[in-house]
Amino acid sequence: MLLSFPHMHPTLSRSGHLPGLRFFDPGMTEAPVEGGFRPEGLPLDPRTAAALIRDCVSFGEQFKDPGEMAYFGAMTPDEFYEGSAASIQSQLLRRFAETPDQGEGQGRGEAMARAQFIMLLAWFFEEKAIELAGLEQGVKASWRSMDTALGLDDEDRADERMLILGNAHSHTGGVTDGQAMPLPWQRMIEALPTLLPGDAVLVCAEPAIIAAWADADIVFETADPESGLPEGARVATQPAWRFAGRRKPLKSMPDTERELTIAIIG
Repeated sequence: MLLSFPHMHPTLSRSGHLPGLRFFDPGMTEAPVEGGFRPEGLPLDPRTAAALIRDCVSFGEQFKDPGEMAYFGAMTPDEFYEGSAASIQSQLLRRFAETPDQGEGQGRGEAMARAQFIMLLAWFFEEKAIELAGLEQGVKASWRSMDTALGLDDEDRADERMLILGNAHSHTGGVTDGQAMPLPWQRMIEALPTLLPGDAVLVCAEPAIIAAWADADIVFETADPESGLPEGARVATQPAWRFAGRRKPLKSMPDTERELTIAIIG
C-alpha cells in the first residue's frame, strides 16, 4: 500500500496523481474518506475525536505568545497530556475505561488512541490550512474585482505603491502567498507505526523533509521497478525514531522502534 506523507488531503500533496496512492484517514468523519486508508479498530470514534480537537483548540487559545505554544509542540505525548487541559486526558482515560480490554490489550488501546490523536491534530491543521488558502484567494479575487471596477489597468497595478496597498489590504492574518504550511511531520512519523500495516510504504515529495533525512544520514536506495513507484523513486527502511530525528526510541512510544519504509520522489 502506497500512502501519502505527510499530507492527508490530496489538494496539499506534492505526490501528484500516483496510481494507487492513498491518504491517511484518522477517523474524524463518520464515513471513511474516499481514496483514504482508515485503520481498523480505531479506539476514538468521530464524536470523541471531535470533542478532543475542540478541547485542544480551547487549550491553544490560552496562549498569547506563540513561543509558549511551541514549547508544548516539542513535548512528548506524555509530557503534553500532563501539561495540557485536564479534560483532554480525562476524556482519553474515560474512553479506555469504556473498553472491555484489560492488561496488555488495554495498553495497546491506549497506544492506538494516542497515535490516532496525533494524526487527528495534523488532520485538523490541514483542514485549517485549506480553509485559510480559500479565504486568501477569495480576498485577492475581491480586490481584483475592485481594481476592474475602478478601471485600473496593468500599468496601474505595476505601480509599487499600488502593490504595497493591495498586499496590505489582502492580508488575512495568515496569508500563505503560495507557501506550504509545515505539518508536525516528526510527531506523525512517531504515531504511524502504531496504526499502519506492515506492507505500507510512505511516499514523500516534500523537499524540506527529504533534506532533513539527508542531514540525518539516512540512505535511500533506488526503488524496485515492480514496486509501483515512479521512475527515480528511492526507498529506505529504518526504525521510525530515526526518521523522526530522534537519537533513540521513545520510552513512552515503544512502537517507534518499529521499522517504516519510506519512498522519496520528485
